[in-house]
Amino acid sequence: MNRKLVLYQIIRYCSTIKRRTRTRFAPSPTGPLHIGGLRTALINYILARRDGGDFILRIEDTDQSRCSVDAFDGIIEGLKWAGLKPDEGPSFGGKFGPYIQSERLGIYHKYADHLLQTGRAYRCFCSRERLEILKNEQRRRGETVRYDNRCRHVSHKELHSNFSQDLPYVIRFKLIPGDTVFYDAVYGDISFPNVDSEGDPVIIKSDGLPVYHLANVIDDHLMEISHVIRGSEWITSVPKHLQIYSAFDWEPPIFAHLPLMLSSSGRKFSKRDKEQASVALVENLRREGHLPSALLTWLAATGGLFEFAPSNGDGNSNEGEFTGLWRPENRIEELLSSFDFHSLTRHHARVDPELLQLCGRAHFDRLINEASSEQSTTHSAITEYLRDYLNKFHQTDGDCDDLKELLNDERYFIQMLMRLKGRINRISDLTSVSSEISFIWHPPNPESIRSSLSPFDTIGQSLFTVASELESLEKPSEDEIKAIFRSSGKLSGLPKAKFLKKLRVCLTGSEHGMPVHELILLLTPKEAAKRIRSAVKVFS
Repeated sequence: MNRKLVLYQIIRYCSTIKRRTRTRFAPSPTGPLHIGGLRTALINYILARRDGGDFILRIEDTDQSRCSVDAFDGIIEGLKWAGLKPDEGPSFGGKFGPYIQSERLGIYHKYADHLLQTGRAYRCFCSRERLEILKNEQRRRGETVRYDNRCRHVSHKELHSNFSQDLPYVIRFKLIPGDTVFYDAVYGDISFPNVDSEGDPVIIKSDGLPVYHLANVIDDHLMEISHVIRGSEWITSVPKHLQIYSAFDWEPPIFAHLPLMLSSSGRKFSKRDKEQASVALVENLRREGHLPSALLTWLAATGGLFEFAPSNGDGNSNEGEFTGLWRPENRIEELLSSFDFHSLTRHHARVDPELLQLCGRAHFDRLINEASSEQSTTHSAITEYLRDYLNKFHQTDGDCDDLKELLNDERYFIQMLMRLKGRINRISDLTSVSSEISFIWHPPNPESIRSSLSPFDTIGQSLFTVASELESLEKPSEDEIKAIFRSSGKLSGLPKAKFLKKLRVCLTGSEHGMPVHELILLLTPKEAAKRIRSAVKVFS
């Protein structure tokens, strides 16, 4: 390893520490916002907020054939929902705009011309046919497929002839042979050969649009980006990026490349994989009702952003006690000061769906506790989440009408949620007909009652008695409800456990679930009595 190169990069790295922290999330609007993209945005956001810096959104849309307005809108909406508000960007303003690359083409051409004039770039007139023949020949000989830099040596006479014929061309950047050594905040010192794997890269395409490598470097410099935080798939591009910085005599930023996120089975996440779509796409996670705060806390634990481990050391993410700084109930703002690049793992990170459920429960319980507290400053936060969710995903269907109406009585609704603590992972647990607590809004159907309670005549009178006594309760307590069970259970002639199972069927349609006295307090004695009487009518 060349010590001078290492020293050069260390000096440059140290000098960048004094800059104001400015990070950027720079997605391409080619599809729905991916969970890996949100994690990248989150880490950029965390670093900027930790240092009191700026978080910038930049849209890299130079590949117009793959970009869409819907994808662009989805990125903006996804960041807004997650609470990762940029300080600068499209629709946010800022003094370094425009923040959409397709609106910056004149800037890229200006700097490409500079590279041409200084001899660090050249026009390449090679046709597609010639490049295809070159590739095929290289493959046949077992060589690395790369451009042979032929047009580096085009004479002025040949160049003038090509212009006069109006031949199409691209602009290529001249790579300097040798090794590039650089420091990465996650992977440490890295060395790559400059030209072994490719020829001189294209920086301006024949249609006049810049490629990622040129536009990215120019934008990061002009927008004064201090840290480039992106996926590890870009780490092999750093050598040519550093050469472009050097060609302009610009100081490079600090680089931090993030390991890939893998599915729980170890497969690479793909937004096009339907099997992974429920976890891979932010919109699907939102549709399922995950709280944004819980999702960000989960992402913060994925890939080692914050060190943690179950206290018993067995790796079970369902355990309630954790060692380290991270806790499933933490909010991102509570973790900012403890963020450190050195805690990031260098290994690809497998997502843990069970940990997401754990974070969801912890954040719901926290919101419920805050809403029920007299000192709460966010009394209606949880109801606002629910209203927004229902308005977006259940505005026209009638399945959630009871829930919508209940939200108007916020005090009672919070009391109900207090009894559901530890049972709600996401909002859809309250709205889905397949949820284990869907009985709150959906009384049991006659078929489930008929199949579970037949024969009925042995307990019919006992159930009527329970209903009548529940209706008479003014301020129901757990002890009063249990006393009703004891007296009515004896009348039925059934063992206590079996009688309570029958009662639970009347209330929920299932023999299994929450203790029956909790069900009655949750539904209210009046609603419980109504359901019991309806169940009896099935057999009358």
